[in-house]
Amino acid sequence: MDKRALHVIARKSGTHASETHYDRTHVTHDPITHDCVIGRSIIGGVAIRNPYSYGGPVSGPHFIGRDAEVADLVSRMVTGISVVVTAPRRYGKTSLIDRAAELVREDHGAVISVNLMHCPGLDTFASCLVAGAYATEGGRVRRARQGLPELVRRLRVQPALTLDDTGKPRFTFGGLAERDAIVVLDDVYAILSSLAAQRPAVLILDEFQAVGELGGGLAPALKALGDQHPKVSLIVAGSRQHLMDALVLSRGAPLYNMAERLALGPIDERVMVRYLVGRARHGAKDMTEAAAERICELAGPVPYDIQRLAYEVFDRAGDRIASSDADDGMSGVIRREDPNFTDGFSRMSIRHRRVLVGIAVRGRVGQPYTAEFAREVGYAGPPGVRRAIEALGAHEAISERQGALVVADPFFAEWLRRLQP
Repeated sequence: MDKRALHVIARKSGTHASETHYDRTHVTHDPITHDCVIGRSIIGGVAIRNPYSYGGPVSGPHFIGRDAEVADLVSRMVTGISVVVTAPRRYGKTSLIDRAAELVREDHGAVISVNLMHCPGLDTFASCLVAGAYATEGGRVRRARQGLPELVRRLRVQPALTLDDTGKPRFTFGGLAERDAIVVLDDVYAILSSLAAQRPAVLILDEFQAVGELGGGLAPALKALGDQHPKVSLIVAGSRQHLMDALVLSRGAPLYNMAERLALGPIDERVMVRYLVGRARHGAKDMTEAAAERICELAGPVPYDIQRLAYEVFDRAGDRIASSDADDGMSGVIRREDPNFTDGFSRMSIRHRRVLVGIAVRGRVGQPYTAEFAREVGYAGPPGVRRAIEALGAHEAISERQGALVVADPFFAEWLRRLQP
């Protein structure tokens, strides 16, 4: 590993479940009303904040089990190596990238990060790029006095500039054509390249599968810019595997052979069990290891789902959490999500429903294209099942894990099973 990467990792060690500073208020969204609520339980008349977190990227004590991946990603960021991060949804790609970017920034690296799902158009994409470039231009005083004029002079496509009440600039582009967006991307890449001589320079594009919706020329432009500015590390991440293959990983893809692949798998269950037990203890409850293992069994292997179930279990249980509380928590999540599950299920065709229920009832389907499974789910033969599976996969209702098809959401899968007589 590069010495600069080792320096970053050594100075900024990750946060683990054994640490004791867990006094932050946890705010989440009620899945029914979508109102913001503070998770808490009542023990002896005292409100206890829920120690688990779900609903978005995690950090601090909730970011666990990815030390090796963080070290690998930081090492490549600081040495100008590009990386494509892939994993199914909710495996923690954004949390991982955010943690690595935090370490690089703390070591004075220049990092621009844009989530393409937050960019409804090219104008927003360009605005985010320029805002990120402005944020890399040094300290607050320098940015205020010199950063804006310097930055604007380096942009061939000029944005409209306004300042908010705190003096923070806002860059806007109106009706930007794709060719002009590529010029902005080129200029921002050049800014990062000029910084890369003195410090790490990184461009992060999260949810990269959306790049094609913004403009067909952006991905090829990124390949050309990566070749032109080899010291800038480009990090792209996405969860829609077939789209990421078409953009980055398959032979003939626009970014093929440009980036190393970092594929995230499940977090080691032993790490999750220790985390669940430790977090419950810091929430003033005792969770048995058997209860933690049952939570992982019911909700695993996706970290988000484990956190979601643990959150519900903690809220519903008394001061001692046993295995039976995990099953009670599963029932609680299903009751909360019933309107959403009912709505989503009702929108599917009846044939797609049959395939989905067939997979849920079996739990795992290793050979879905057999005549037996086709008859079981009401199809004349495997070709119809294949079309249904392709459609369900495109909508991320199902996913492949360890060579078998499963319903992607474990709570939805259990809801489907409970529909059966």
